[in-house]
Amino acid sequence: MKLISKKYPVSDIVTAGLFIILPFWTVPIAIFQFIKTRRVFYASLISFFFGLTASLLAPTGDLYRLYIVYFDFQDSSFQDFLNYIEIKPDFLFYLLLYTFAKLGLSIRLIIFAIVFSYFQLSFKLLLKQVNTVSAGVIILFVMQFDFLLQGLFLRFPMAILIVIYAFLRNLEGRKYVLIWLIIASMVHFAVLITIPLFFLSKMRLKNLNILFLISLFVMPFGSYIFIFLTTHLLDYFPEIPLKLKIESYFLGYWALEYFDDRTWKALLQFYTERLLYVFVLLYFLLTKNSNKYRLQVIPFLILVNIFFSFPNLFSRYSTLAIFFGLYTLIIEQRKSAISRFIKFAVILIIPVVFGIRIVAQQKNIRAGYIPQVLYTNVLSLSFKKYDKQWIQKNIDKETARPKNIESL
Repeated sequence: MKLISKKYPVSDIVTAGLFIILPFWTVPIAIFQFIKTRRVFYASLISFFFGLTASLLAPTGDLYRLYIVYFDFQDSSFQDFLNYIEIKPDFLFYLLLYTFAKLGLSIRLIIFAIVFSYFQLSFKLLLKQVNTVSAGVIILFVMQFDFLLQGLFLRFPMAILIVIYAFLRNLEGRKYVLIWLIIASMVHFAVLITIPLFFLSKMRLKNLNILFLISLFVMPFGSYIFIFLTTHLLDYFPEIPLKLKIESYFLGYWALEYFDDRTWKALLQFYTERLLYVFVLLYFLLTKNSNKYRLQVIPFLILVNIFFSFPNLFSRYSTLAIFFGLYTLIIEQRKSAISRFIKFAVILIIPVVFGIRIVAQQKNIRAGYIPQVLYTNVLSLSFKKYDKQWIQKNIDKETARPKNIESL
């Protein structure tokens, strides 16, 4: 291959130029080149595209509420900010949002950074496996990340990203894992639960497997158990913001009511993702090994089994179980018939889940600037913004859903 310099082959420069002009149509080229060369340059282009696309999501749902808070912060004093976080069990994300609001930086930058970081972390993690993991498998591993939904929820995905980084440090035997988990908990209180999971991963594998089996029996009854415990024990909690959050997650809207008004497409997405989790679960049930990867994954599986009956909690925490479960499945390279079957099933399911996610989010996709990815250059897409006027015109204040956009 002819080089312009030792560092930049002609193909890199041509692909980068095409990407700037028409990013959507250049991504297949980047994927092909990545599979062919396994080079970080093409991984970065793919990560950049998904980060850019996620940042173009219209502000609906949780993202709408964060935009409103962002606009309020623009006109707030630091004392107003302190008063605001007094009723929050976590504050780091809001501190970041306040800083962005005061500096006039777009909230899109936060979305881009989270999604880009997740993709880059995933690529880097598996590219370390020089000869044992194919580039196609790496692409599939990256595809299991729900870049659209993470862009909409934002705060929890940021916390989960930090948790993943912390547990990867744990796998590498590095220090300060607990500090990173505490930082993640200050971004979103719900990841506090990963701290006891960290200590659980220090148990002997035999004892951990016993807890794992017990959790399977809890799966069908988890909601009843937690509703009972929360109902009877919550009165003994002090009146702090965390108490209200626990109540909403186990007794209120975020427990079982959240999915009552979901569309059939959102429910289809939810159940196909459960199917992906079930295959990961089966792999750990039907294969045996003793390594540091399993010690780390099994606590996540236990957690998700316990919360399996709670749709919203399952959706949140299964990200961790599926990420580390798939990583372990790939690393172990088992050759048994059952292992091959599960891997083949996962290979088929991940693209299906990826496609269903796009369909499930099509209303939000059509409401904002994402369709312009098909024909607009990177620079123009980078300067798109959702200001107060756009949101008032296009998003319903009461439901935080797009106006005048009918589902397909």
